[in-house]
Amino acid sequence: MTGRRSRKLRDKLQQALWKERLDEALGIYEALESVEPNEPRWPHRKGDLLKRIGRKQAAVSSYETAVDLYATLGFLARAAAMAKVVMGIDPTRSDVLERVNLDPARKLHRSARGAVVSAADNGVDGDEPVTQTKRITTGAVPLVRDESVADGELRFTKPPMSARQPMDLDVSSAEVGDRSLVNSGMMSERPTAQHLALLPSAPLFAEIPKPMLERLVMESRLIDLEDGERLIEKGTTADSLYTLVEGTVELQRTPDEEPVLLSEGDVVGISCLLEQASYGADVTAQGKVRAMRISKLLLDRLVAEHPPFGEVLLEVVGRRLVATLVRTSPLFAGFDDKGRSRVARMFEVRMANKGTTILQAGKRSDGLYIPMLGELIAKGPNGEELGELKLGRALGQHSVLTQGASPVTVEALSDVLVLRMPATRFNKLVSRNPKMIAHLEALARRPSAPTFSLVPGPRKKEA
Repeated sequence: MTGRRSRKLRDKLQQALWKERLDEALGIYEALESVEPNEPRWPHRKGDLLKRIGRKQAAVSSYETAVDLYATLGFLARAAAMAKVVMGIDPTRSDVLERVNLDPARKLHRSARGAVVSAADNGVDGDEPVTQTKRITTGAVPLVRDESVADGELRFTKPPMSARQPMDLDVSSAEVGDRSLVNSGMMSERPTAQHLALLPSAPLFAEIPKPMLERLVMESRLIDLEDGERLIEKGTTADSLYTLVEGTVELQRTPDEEPVLLSEGDVVGISCLLEQASYGADVTAQGKVRAMRISKLLLDRLVAEHPPFGEVLLEVVGRRLVATLVRTSPLFAGFDDKGRSRVARMFEVRMANKGTTILQAGKRSDGLYIPMLGELIAKGPNGEELGELKLGRALGQHSVLTQGASPVTVEALSDVLVLRMPATRFNKLVSRNPKMIAHLEALARRPSAPTFSLVPGPRKKEA
């Protein structure tokens, strides 16, 4: 009976809103709250309507109820955004952030992952699942050159007598699967809290201390976009990270590439975390979108004050880099969602100490590398400097694909944290997917194939 009554009320609500019978709509919202008291969308949308007609204090009260319900269900980013809306109406109401309970979202996140990167000061009380915690920078096993291999190959192993195993990057299947456009209106289906717990924004909110979350929300900016509006413009300074709270955006790097759809629980703008750079893609709203803009200056301050937060940001970057690579690179175009998920989980986190040669011109690479932190330089076959490399770009793809020699040498100018997919893992995956072999062979024969290895532009000479 409850479901049938709820559907009737929703139909009446749609009609009332369409015909601008706003008082009637408010009454229906209240009826829906009575029928579905644990559904946060009703006080959320009622608050939107109250705000629209100028009843701001009533809107604040309704939004506070939505804050409680969203947090209780594990929708932490929505709860934080709702608290931000309250403070936008009444700047003195920073106390609403105290209503945001981290525990449900943190429990969901920790139960969904085998190991987590956390900046939280303390564990969660109650029936929290026992979960392994990890540190990316201290847990990354150094790359040690294997001197026993043939001259035509550059291969790495672990340090002698090391008991540690390389840390695999825990990328979930939810992160690499194709998104679909979802109407972000009132009656749209939303992802479950369990699904959101697998996405990159989950640790950014759930795995930090409560005071840090409050600062993150208070000093961030909430952005609402209509269909077709631009969230990020390619080429502009990468000065902020964006977390998607509601709706779907399209990320377009070049006109020739297929656009990437990202939605609630995803993050965009990770270029700001890699280095001083410009955004590499246009990001456009597909329908209504709500996002939280977190400036790089704020993130830098929080890391300086609480270094473990930097580990959380590194995990966010790593997971997004790998997910984007396997979803967009021609190298993995023939894989379905399950195949891309297997590929993503083949990446491991390693440390290339200062002076390490990661790729060597004329030698076959032992893997695909994505640098996340540090400084690298590329050199030509004769040792001439070509330029410093940008972080976040894949290295060694062509060598892994063709099993041929790298056209460039890449050296670490500092300690460099890299994501690495060993060639042995890639070849094993291909051997288990025979249909991929013909596709990869055709790809390797393309004239543009060498561009899979990043060769930078000429290095500017100092005056």
